[in-house]
Amino acid sequence: MYKIYWTAADGAARSEDYVDMVEALTEANRLRNEGRAYVAMVSENPNQVGRMGVDAVEDGRLPGGEAYTWKMRRT
Repeated sequence: MYKIYWTAADGAARSEDYVDMVEALTEANRLRNEGRAYVAMVSENPNQVGRMGVDAVEDGRLPGGEAYTWKMRRT
């Protein structure tokens, strides 16, 4: 599922759902070419099983209990 958001000429927010990615991309491109403002396309990943990112690292542990061991390395 894909959703396109844009701002209409009257300043109101609008959205429309699409099942096909090519159709959604084509519509987003058409809206941009018409001069619509703030055109954005989003999608939902049905294969994602966890939350995006990490909320917190407490006492060296991630929310799931795993040790947080990442360190930035400069070359």
